[in-house]
Order: sequence, then structure tokens, then C-alpha cells
Amino acid sequence: MQKEDFLTLAQKYVQNKCTLSEKEAVETFFFKQTEKEQNIIIFSLTQEKRNAILHKINTTINKPKGKQQKRYSNIGKIAAIALLFIGISFVITQSTSTNRITQSAAKGEIKTLFLPDGSQLVLNGNSSVTYATNFKNNRKLDLKGEAYFKVVRNPKSPFTVETPQFKIKVLGTSFTISAYENYPNTIRVLSGKVTVNSKENPNHNVLLTKNQQLRFHTSQLPLLTNNTREDFLAWTKNIIVLENTSLGETAAILRNKFNVTILFEHPELEQLRITGKFKNENITTILNSIAEVKQLEIHVQNQNTIFIREKPKK
Repeated sequence: MQKEDFLTLAQKYVQNKCTLSEKEAVETFFFKQTEKEQNIIIFSLTQEKRNAILHKINTTINKPKGKQQKRYSNIGKIAAIALLFIGISFVITQSTSTNRITQSAAKGEIKTLFLPDGSQLVLNGNSSVTYATNFKNNRKLDLKGEAYFKVVRNPKSPFTVETPQFKIKVLGTSFTISAYENYPNTIRVLSGKVTVNSKENPNHNVLLTKNQQLRFHTSQLPLLTNNTREDFLAWTKNIIVLENTSLGETAAILRNKFNVTILFEHPELEQLRITGKFKNENITTILNSIAEVKQLEIHVQNQNTIFIREKPKK
């Protein structure tokens, strides 16, 4: 039904001037929207028109039904309910697939989620996923930050994850993705296979299998390496693994885990690299260990800000 036709019929419906066929057309219109489970976006009416509609609704629901009217009783009630919320003026329908759900983990938090298809998801601190309400039929989601996925296999519905740098596609597997802004992005596969497409080069696919990882950096080609299963899931067990990791990236890891801001005396310090493993350690212990190895000084400026500088030479 076209907008103009519907508005004309709606006005006649409120004024009780519809023919039987026109009345049926209006009520069937709303009935079909209910059947399709679509959302109705509403543009409000004046209070005067709302009152007229409410009066019409009451009349529709309460008046005695003859044989002919009984045929439309269910449709009439549905239409009445729809009219109550809509206030006949202008409606547009929107598929539920455009409705999006966002779930997130705050800094310092690790959150376990179960997606509508049964797949398991663990979000690291300062991370979020967004997906459509009809996710079971369209298994696509957007990730910001870091997450571990354990995907339910469904050959008829591939599972797709998009980040600002890449897109991966799987059928059923477990893997982790680290996709924090301004830092190298990494995909690590624990089981199964995934296909990775860089958004900068969408025609180039990389196939990852068990215990492989692919690391993206904006200024470099993707780097494919092998890692251990323990390293893949270390962060889900409250373990920080640093493997030739820059202090700048280390600061980002600590920021997301402990909800702190880490500042450096000069940018060159961010390029220093560190290797180590910290299990259930607090941030003071971690930073003091790094400072000792790299000849640095750690200064806590306030509760949430830490300043790192070179140790003065004697």
C-alpha cells in the first residue's frame, strides 16, 4: 500500500467513512505487519487526532459484532492495538535485521557471552561486539578490541567477523582476535580453519589452521607465524604474555586490563621491546619488572595515571 493511499484510507477510517472493502484493506495492512514481525516506526500526531483514534479503537473493540463483523474480529483487534501505538499518520516498516545489539566489556573486565546461535564469546577489557537481532540467520558481527570465539558449526550459515582492518570467515572453530585501534591486529586459531581478508587487499585470502596466527600492521605486510595454545588463551586466564612486544603495545594491554593511563617521557621509549609472562600479577609488580629490565623509572602521578621515563645515568 502506497503512503498516500494509506493516509487517505486512514483518515476515512478514523472518520468512520470507509467502505467495507476499504476497512478490510486498512486492517489487513496492520495484520500483515504483525505476521511479518516487523517494527513500525511512528511519527506522532496531534493530541486531537490521537483522541479521535482512541475513540475509534474503543468503538472497534467494544461494539457488538454481527455475522459480517465477526469475520474481521481478530484483525480488528490487532488493528486497534496497532493504531493505539501508531496514531495513524505515517508509518514505515523496517526489517528486524537492521536492529543491532552491542555487548561490551569495560576496561579491567573479562566478560563471557553466548551468542543467539549458541557460539561462545569471551570479551577482553575495553572491547565490544555488535550484531543483528536475526543473528541466527545471518551470523555476522563487528568486533572492536579483543575476543575469544568458540563457534558452533553450521555449514549453511558461515560465521563472519569484521574489524576495521580485516574480515574473517569460518564454519566452526575456535580462535582469538585482537583488534584494538592504533595497534597491530592479530588472529590466532586454536582449532579448525579460518579465512582472512585484509580490507586493504580484499582479493588476497590467507588460510589459517590450528596454532597459527596472522598479525596485521598498517605499515607492514601480514605476518604468519606459529604459536602455542597456551599463549592463545593466556589473557582469558588472567595471564599477560609479552613476546618481543613494544612498550607502547604493552601499555595498551595494561590500560585495557587495569583501566589506567600510561604516559612516556618521549616516543622512543614506546619502541623498546620486552618479553615475559605475568600470571595474576598487579600492575605495580608488572611495571617494576619492566623498569628493572629496561632501566626505566615508574612514577604514579595519580590513581589512574602512570608516567614512565628513562632512569638517569649516574
